[in-house]
Amino acid sequence: MLKKNLNMHIQRKHTDHSKDITMQSHLSSVCIDRSNGVSAVQRSGHGFSVPVHVQKKTLGKHHQVRCELQECWQYQQLAYRSGNTFSLCKHLCSLDYCCDTVFEELLDSSVLDEMIKLKFFGEAKKAVCLKRQKVAQTVHVPFSVFVALGDSQKQITLSVHEPMIHHFSRLGRVMVTYNSTARTWHCPCAKPRMSCPHRNIAKWHLFQTNKELFASEKPSEATDSSVPQLLEDLTCAPKFDLHRTVRYIYSKKKIPSTPSKEVAKPKSSHVFPSSLFPVESSCMVYDGNKALEAPVLTTRNSKIATMTGVINAVSIYTRRCPGCHMIYRYQEWSDGLHNFNDYVLLSLELCLYLRHSLQSHISISRAIDTLESLREVKYPNRDTVLHAYCHFEALTDIDYTYSCVNCGYHPPVVIMDLHKKGVFSMAVSDLKEPPSEFKGEVNIEEFWQSVDLEMIARGFVSSRTKNPFVMEPSYEKWAPWIGKNTRIGNTVLNTEYEKVA
Repeated sequence: MLKKNLNMHIQRKHTDHSKDITMQSHLSSVCIDRSNGVSAVQRSGHGFSVPVHVQKKTLGKHHQVRCELQECWQYQQLAYRSGNTFSLCKHLCSLDYCCDTVFEELLDSSVLDEMIKLKFFGEAKKAVCLKRQKVAQTVHVPFSVFVALGDSQKQITLSVHEPMIHHFSRLGRVMVTYNSTARTWHCPCAKPRMSCPHRNIAKWHLFQTNKELFASEKPSEATDSSVPQLLEDLTCAPKFDLHRTVRYIYSKKKIPSTPSKEVAKPKSSHVFPSSLFPVESSCMVYDGNKALEAPVLTTRNSKIATMTGVINAVSIYTRRCPGCHMIYRYQEWSDGLHNFNDYVLLSLELCLYLRHSLQSHISISRAIDTLESLREVKYPNRDTVLHAYCHFEALTDIDYTYSCVNCGYHPPVVIMDLHKKGVFSMAVSDLKEPPSEFKGEVNIEEFWQSVDLEMIARGFVSSRTKNPFVMEPSYEKWAPWIGKNTRIGNTVLNTEYEKVA
């Protein structure tokens, strides 16, 4: 903390008295839904914070006076139990000085068609937006409202209707914010960089009212070519042939099931290079082995996670074929590194450590927590490390051999167990019944290859919704794994759907 800010910090955080809400000192507020008494109020009186929804409806038979913040709701319940029924939080008290009303922006469905053409999102998300709009019109509440509170010029806030009551929408609305400087979206219902209906509705709103925000930004020659676009996660399709790149890595960059000890041995941080280039100099797909273009910098801020810590400020370069536009990136396991998404790399030693941890019933997150506590170094996000490890296993050329000491390769019964640290839970009701012509026959090689391709493609896309290789769980496309020597052919039976009846 800066020394000049210490006194103000003590006054704000460590003083016992609080200022009364008066005409000269109150939180800014604006009415969103006058018929239901819903308003948006500043969370605090200084700096920017996401506004909160409050409801003060005192007309009619049913009165509602409440704030959506958990701490305010608990405070009000405590006051009621103590007999002080008129005790209100500072957000509700500030409504006495609210005199402004904002009105709903009527969103045009034709704008969604334009956004689909520009690859903001697909038809499925358009249908969800239109369905949400129809629901809001049916219950006669504002669908999307622009909320301007505070002096922040970079934060754009919109109040979006939510038909279901959740912990993040106690009053049937959520606040979606967009930071125009960091170019990031935030919605309380989803994790960062994950899409949700509220963000899509907010993008629809802003695209109709302020299309200039979505103008693409061209980086200059002097800047890093990895400058992000104006809005993250809006482009649904990569700017290269993703299918071809993923299949090339899958077929040409396989990792041995047991890498040599020389490659996987512990290495100090200075052994790894600070700049990583693809080894290809000519196109491996284009006829005539066309020479690749000069290396292009992807980022200077890559991280290498190792058993001894994290190496920062690593530069990653890619090369492109001028003929077929095939993208080549660094993916060389022989250097003792595994590249996940050009921003996070794992040492081969760490990958093998995570494998042995899973085999010892230790989850990936706990293994990283152990290293983080031991090395006193901040490691990458746990989900990112998990995806990076799955990426490593998808590229590993594992030799699945099985042989019983009594029956050899063909025992009369094969019992398949599961590993609790590597499976997911899913309700049976979420699975659709297979078509009537489905006889339970599934091609095991095609299915498990598609699973590998999905994992590898995660290193090129920002979210699962943009992954063209995604395999959704279904009875007719899901196959158990049985080794090549144990089964007769590539066709196996999946009869799990028969257990439902």
